[in-house]
Amino acid sequence: MIRVVVDANVLISALLNGSAKFVLFDSKFEFVTTEFTLREVYHFLPFISARSSVPLNELEAAIRLFPLVVYPRQHYRHMLSRARKVLRNIDLNDVDLLALYFTESTYLWSEDKDFEEIRPPIRLLKTKDFF
Repeated sequence: MIRVVVDANVLISALLNGSAKFVLFDSKFEFVTTEFTLREVYHFLPFISARSSVPLNELEAAIRLFPLVVYPRQHYRHMLSRARKVLRNIDLNDVDLLALYFTESTYLWSEDKDFEEIRPPIRLLKTKDFF
């Protein structure tokens, strides 16, 4: 099983009926994320509900069905300073996700172009890479 760190934009895409929803349920992968990332998704639920005409409670139920392992900050806190250093001139909002990526030493699935600026490059996956 391949472990993949998942960004909020991927989860939001899945809720909006994007192709990410098919990948999330592929048993070849184990998807992990941060509590911070999940809070970000919940923050956008009213917008997603309005855009998709799906009731908020159904979106909340859908998130609970996503096969995600959600890690608290204590799991990856030892990598936070490294992530801050890498992202200091890019986007510090992604520190938690990058710290989890460094902790897991795996892949990061995101549509965020900021991750493409990281040098040396990280193992970044886009949704199209799964097809």
